[in-house]
Amino acid sequence: MIIDDDRELCEALMIFFKDEGHFAECTQDSVKGETLIRDGNYDIILLDYKMPLPGGIDILKNLKADNIRKRIFIISGRPSVEQALKEEDVSDMVSGIITKPFNLETLLEKINGA
Repeated sequence: MIIDDDRELCEALMIFFKDEGHFAECTQDSVKGETLIRDGNYDIILLDYKMPLPGGIDILKNLKADNIRKRIFIISGRPSVEQALKEEDVSDMVSGIITKPFNLETLLEKINGA
C-alpha cells in the first residue's frame, strides 16, 4: 500500500512493485489511506510523512492509539523526520524511513531487509 499525495510518485511506485511481482495499491487521500491500513491486509505500507491533514504522523498516532501494528515505512524529503517521529512518540510504529529522492532498487532492498 502506498499513501502519498504526490500522484506521479504514487503511480510510479505502484507500477514498480507490480513489475516486481507484488500486489500494489495507492491513494493520494490520507483519510482513505488510514481506512485502508485499518481494513486491509498489506505486507508493507509506504506512508508519506507530509500530507494534507491528516498527515503521516497523525495516522501513526491514530494507529498507535488503537494498538494497530503494521510494517510501515515513512517516505520523506525531510532529514529531520526521525527526530520528529521520536518527539511525537511514534518511532516504534515505523519499520524504516525512506528519504526522498530515492533509487527504486535501493527502496526494494530496504523494504526486503526490514
